Amino acid sequence: MAMTNMLKLTLVVLALGASQAFAQSAAPAKTSVQTKTSEQDGRTTTERTFTTTVTEVAEKPAGVTVAIFTANRAGKAGDGELGALEDYITGKVTELDVHVISGETALNAVAGMAPDAKANALDAQLADSTSAVRLAQTLGATHLLQVTISGFDSNKKTIDAYGVKTVNDERTARVTYKILDGNTGASLAADTVRVTKMVQQSSEGLSDERSSVLNDLLADASGKVAASLKRQLDRGRLTTSAAQGLVTVSLTTELADVYIPDVRLGAENTVSISDSKFKVSALAATVEVDGIAVGTAPGKIQARAGLHKLRVVREGFKPWERTVNLSNGQSFNVPLEMSEAGYARWKEATAFINDLKNGAKLTDGQVKVLEGQAKMFENSGFKVNTKEGITINAGPTRSLFGW
Repeated sequence: MAMTNMLKLTLVVLALGASQAFAQSAAPAKTSVQTKTSEQDGRTTTERTFTTTVTEVAEKPAGVTVAIFTANRAGKAGDGELGALEDYITGKVTELDVHVISGETALNAVAGMAPDAKANALDAQLADSTSAVRLAQTLGATHLLQVTISGFDSNKKTIDAYGVKTVNDERTARVTYKILDGNTGASLAADTVRVTKMVQQSSEGLSDERSSVLNDLLADASGKVAASLKRQLDRGRLTTSAAQGLVTVSLTTELADVYIPDVRLGAENTVSISDSKFKVSALAATVEVDGIAVGTAPGKIQARAGLHKLRVVREGFKPWERTVNLSNGQSFNVPLEMSEAGYARWKEATAFINDLKNGAKLTDGQVKVLEGQAKMFENSGFKVNTKEGITINAGPTRSLFGW
């Protein structure tokens, strides 16, 4: 039988039930004293009993946001039942204090990640830890819950009794689920439930209502999935790496192998082109973590600690991408390489320097024009790093770039 893959999803907020262990906070201890005095044989005995009372307050943890995906690997019979499975799972898990937000929000997020992806491609994203993390971040989910119709079987037995032939058809459905940590993509828990239903028919009126039977089986399986999920909750298996918190990372940019000469103006507007060269950085580059834009460089960003795909993009430059292990206080200096179109714009923006001659004397009007061109250059998204590791005896001269 040809196998098909189908995916649907919805987003829910899972608040842990009362059976889940809560964090404890203790109020200041109170101590009371009880005194009992007795006399015997002319002697007075005093007994003091000290009782210390500690009041512990149970604090309910924050809700866990879970994106639910339903998939079919049981053939054509299951293709039309994914909507029902999603409803059954959502309804049963709601009994664990789950609130459905919106399936449409999740669908739009997936479409934004892979507009041309088919069902099996989306399934592959869940199998890849980096893609799963990116998907969870896009949805704002702390966990991903994938529920799959993994099998649907039929076992028919014909019984001939007293001249009447009856067919007993045992239908079995298997449903698998797994929970992924939305911060790491790691699998936290998984289980497979099995449900069976006997369908009895006469051999003369034999019909194959597979879809109707499968729908009933999925309703029963959803209850077992919810019960299994509750056991995982009670065991504390659905902990999240969110406790690691956010880390702050600094990023700077510079143009790879591109420098600009130090042009200085003397007291009499004399042009002096120094042998010293300044590095140039690109401003307002977009920083992405696992495909999500989180800030700009130069600047600081915040992200979860651990392995991520860090990407820096800016118009006119080739994208810079690395797999990095983010930790608090890290600094990255990103060398951006110009594209052909970007280099053409660079040449146009710096053409005013190429026209200058060392030792030339300029009028006040020419100086104003030159300073204006330098300002326009910096306003076009470039910064001349005049103070980074460069020491020049300025004397009576001043830099064209403000130093």
